[in-house]
Amino acid sequence: MKFARYTLVSIVLLLPHSALAQAATDKGEAAATAECKAKSDPSILVNYWKTAGRADPAALAELENRAKRICVTQGGGSSHSYTIAGNAGPMQVTGTACSLTKPFTVKGSGGGMWIEFSYSPGGEAGGGVSYTGGGTGNLAMVHMAGKGTYTVKADDKGGTLTQTHTGAVTNPGGGSATHTDTLKLTPTGPC
Repeated sequence: MKFARYTLVSIVLLLPHSALAQAATDKGEAAATAECKAKSDPSILVNYWKTAGRADPAALAELENRAKRICVTQGGGSSHSYTIAGNAGPMQVTGTACSLTKPFTVKGSGGGMWIEFSYSPGGEAGGGVSYTGGGTGNLAMVHMAGKGTYTVKADDKGGTLTQTHTGAVTNPGGGSATHTDTLKLTPTGPC
């Protein structure tokens, strides 16, 4: 039995050009996939496909959905999207965090008041929170604002967001207070 001896150079020369191009593309796609998973950012993979000439403009919506499935759903427990709901004082609040590592908001109302919380993650486990709000109807002259911190305990099944914030109410009576709220996190599909 005879064996042919090939050097690495001769093997590469025997490969069709398309196979070499595909190998380079696969490395680029693997790098883009790893980055989009790490950052929970599907646009990284979509942009790679566009620059690699693999994105048919007619199928762009499907590519974006595919990238969301790869980068967010398969990206690990920390990259899941969550709906957020609960009470902040007399107000019911709701919102969505597409990623716990990117800024998100929660809004609500109740008791003649409205509020909007803005979250600035320092990482997946928490960060800073600020809020603004005010009254409606007869309470329209009431304004409030404050800031604080929040922590997250979450996994694939859900979890909690606990925030502690200090703020002031400006109205004829005025005042300031510190509150702690615990909001429920429920996993949801990529957004």
